Amino acid sequence: MNLLIRLFWILLSRRKEPQCGAFDTLRVRSRVYPNDLDLNMHVNNGRFLTFADLGRVDWFFRSGAWGVARKKGFIPVIGDVNARFIRQLKAFDRFYVETRLLGWDDKWAFLEHKILDKNDRVAGLIVVRGMFWSKKHGGLKPVDLIKATGNATEQQHLESPALPEWVEKWRETLDSLSATARKEKEIQRSLEDR
Repeated sequence: MNLLIRLFWILLSRRKEPQCGAFDTLRVRSRVYPNDLDLNMHVNNGRFLTFADLGRVDWFFRSGAWGVARKKGFIPVIGDVNARFIRQLKAFDRFYVETRLLGWDDKWAFLEHKILDKNDRVAGLIVVRGMFWSKKHGGLKPVDLIKATGNATEQQHLESPALPEWVEKWRETLDSLSATARKEKEIQRSLEDR
């Protein structure tokens, strides 16, 4: 089944559900179809990332983030992904995607997606670092987005919870990589200007 059809089905089936809290864990149910398989006849690594998209879109809509961001002219973008593939999913297996917000910094939000098999065993774990972005305004700060959705009614929602230690180390590594890439770009520009 095409991803767009799955997304449409999720949005249609969830349209009457109440808005969720920023830190609620949401669950989407789906099934593996033959077009999700690779030559080994199991779900390929790229499709696991696509399954995470299903959970993320569900979270965007149910948390109110999508509506707020779109009204302000922002679109969702993923900056980085960390994935761990643990268990096979095969044709016609039922699976679930559990999505939750881990926290944020000044620029990025961190979402976790657990892909669970029909027995609730983890088949894949995916963490993304993303933001809502616009060409005109740059990135929308995650805390401002949460405030605008109405999910910041309590003081605790105005500050990010501590990220898991491994996610914090990953964030630091990504920031270092970005800084290195910027320096290399500056060096390249200065060499071209000579």
